[in-house]
Amino acid sequence: MSKLEEFEIFWKSLAGRKVNKKKAKEVYLKIKTNLSPQELSKRFNILYRKTGEEKYVPHPERWLRNERWNDEINEYDDGDKVYRDNEGFIISKEEWEEINKQN
Repeated sequence: MSKLEEFEIFWKSLAGRKVNKKKAKEVYLKIKTNLSPQELSKRFNILYRKTGEEKYVPHPERWLRNERWNDEINEYDDGDKVYRDNEGFIISKEEWEEINKQN
């Protein structure tokens, strides 16, 4: 799969506003990561959901340029950590540990 095809998968999977696709594509083609486009979009979407207000979420181009996929983002609900599967669905801590043991 080409980097252009990967970018389209990434772009289509993003939550929220998708602005400045041209610049985002330019940055995506230059980044170096072993993460799949699905994993990159998942990490962006976690930040999007956690932030709560769209105006505080960086545009995809800036998020890519600053390698924000490396940020540690933990979600909490009433003080308890929220665990998610690869599709972003909330799961138990045990399920999460099992998934991450395999990776």
